Amino acid sequence: MSSSTSTDSQQTAIFLHIHKTAGTTLHAILRRQYDEAEVYNIDAKGHDYHHFIKLSQSEYAKIRLLKGHMNYRLHSFLPQPATYFTFLREPIERVISYYYFIRRTPRHLHHQAANALSLYEFASQQIDPLMANGQTRQLAGGYPKYDFGDEADALLNKAKQHLQAHFAVVGLTERFDESLMMLQQAFNWHHVWYQRQNVGSNRPKQEELSSKTIAYLKKLNQTDEALYAYGRSLFEAQIAEQGSHFPRRVQIFRLLNRFTQPYWHLRQFSLRVWLRSLQTS
Repeated sequence: MSSSTSTDSQQTAIFLHIHKTAGTTLHAILRRQYDEAEVYNIDAKGHDYHHFIKLSQSEYAKIRLLKGHMNYRLHSFLPQPATYFTFLREPIERVISYYYFIRRTPRHLHHQAANALSLYEFASQQIDPLMANGQTRQLAGGYPKYDFGDEADALLNKAKQHLQAHFAVVGLTERFDESLMMLQQAFNWHHVWYQRQNVGSNRPKQEELSSKTIAYLKKLNQTDEALYAYGRSLFEAQIAEQGSHFPRRVQIFRLLNRFTQPYWHLRQFSLRVWLRSLQTS
């Protein structure tokens, strides 16, 4: 799909949020674009996949935005047309970030295991399948086994086909602002200023990890490496469709977005102060 023109306003937008691809930052932007009653969020608070598939046709029809950590295919439940968007991330950076996210998130299913094991040990013991080709898993529609084995090429082709045919925008985490500008145009969004959220501060840089660990993560994520290369080619094609003035638009947006940062800091400070006052009252 092309992002050079806006999508049909009657279509439901589906944000397929791949773990650790800047989705938390985007969720904050999305809250300003859609009424809460028109949004269905796949999360861990009761609105999970099992709840979603039990909705009535009238409930499905009300959804203008479906978002969250999900596998491709939930559009098949909707009676109205739908189009997807997502962000891809360089695979080794993503799995490193994901592992350290688990370590600092007590509510995560694998929190204790991640804190008891090194990154290499956690990945090699096959505890969490999203450590191995997690982006391909979600975009192909899900795959339960840790090792793709002989099915790697078929799953990769399926994920590529989905990206090419059913995604209005394929963004890249490493090029967030350009991706956001294309999303704004494709879905007619407004007020897309932002401050980065949920940025991991407890993780080492890739070059600080052992060569053994990096080599093993690359072996685990060969299919994701190929998918990411394909996603980059789609991204560059989308950029080309924006025209010669697009780089200037992105530059202006970045400049203006810097001026909003004091506002975000003030909001965070005010929230912290309010929370402290509740604790001491």
